[in-house]
Amino acid sequence: MSEFIELGHFLVLFWKAKLPHTFKIDQILQLLDAAKRDGELPWLLILVTFLHALRNSEAVGLKAHNVVGERLVVKRKKGSNPVDDELYVSDNPLLNEREALIALARRTRGNQKLFPICERTFQRWVHRYGAAAGLPELWAHPHTLKHSILTYLRQTMGLDEVQDRSGHVSLDSLRIYLKPDKAATDQQVRDALNRVAFV
Repeated sequence: MSEFIELGHFLVLFWKAKLPHTFKIDQILQLLDAAKRDGELPWLLILVTFLHALRNSEAVGLKAHNVVGERLVVKRKKGSNPVDDELYVSDNPLLNEREALIALARRTRGNQKLFPICERTFQRWVHRYGAAAGLPELWAHPHTLKHSILTYLRQTMGLDEVQDRSGHVSLDSLRIYLKPDKAATDQQVRDALNRVAFV
């Protein structure tokens, strides 16, 4: 019963905030580091959820057959477009998913879950590692990972690419990622005015 009250309290606060919160990349790295110190499975689940903009249910539902060669192939929920993404390789070991995910898929039977936990356990993991990383408790939730990667990608990609990664069928669903970063906008205005001042 207390879990429902806790979740209900979280949802009310989330709704009151009106816009989804995002973590900066350095905060994501802190979260991944805290998870990896506890074990490979929590780290990899958080990383895959982040890199592929997965929902909580999609992430914990991954099975070995979703890893096809060096790609992640997933039928998304809620009528969203499917995932068919290359597994990411990075010089930063915290972001290097390919080798670890392929190895996990090889160790797991095709019809078995890669991450044998439920959605609520995943939420608890993100809360626990978020607290260890010093992240705000209210935003330490698996869905924040999806919003974080899409917000980050929106800074360097067009809407079509962000839509592809997000799985959103409609561009209307991406409206929340169109809101500019106020600090970046202020800097662009200063830069533009400084150029005018020297004309």
